Amino acid sequence: MLHRLRSVPTLMAVSALCVTGLAGCDLVDQRTFDARASRPPVPHYPPPPPAPRPVPPLVDIRAGTPDSQWRPALDSAVARALARKPNVLFVVRVVVPAGPTPEQEAQAMRQAVASYGQAVAAAIVAAGARPEQVEMAAMSDSSMTTGAVRVYVR
Repeated sequence: MLHRLRSVPTLMAVSALCVTGLAGCDLVDQRTFDARASRPPVPHYPPPPPAPRPVPPLVDIRAGTPDSQWRPALDSAVARALARKPNVLFVVRVVVPAGPTPEQEAQAMRQAVASYGQAVAAAIVAAGARPEQVEMAAMSDSSMTTGAVRVYVR
């Protein structure tokens, strides 16, 4: 019986050491095998696609350029466009510098369309396009210092 009494305190000491040693251990759970478990998912957003390049105009004519300089280039460009696609749409875009007031911008656009825009549209029709193949638009651009007529195709 004495042997049993000695072993009880020893057994109690060993048990106390085991319990205190286990208190410092982490329990085995899902994070033992995967450190990211139980965390909310982080969605992946791909970067936005790059902006498309601006489409260059078929012909770019600066305001005040004489007909003799831009007309041959326009005639050949219209002939090539019509050869590739007979029902092509020519968009004549008249661009004027931004004015100090909206009324002055509108007046500048009307004058540019009446002078440069109509002349370019008439030259496109004279080069072989039908009148319904020519579309005209006017706009202002604050980055420009002089007006221009740009011809795009669709």
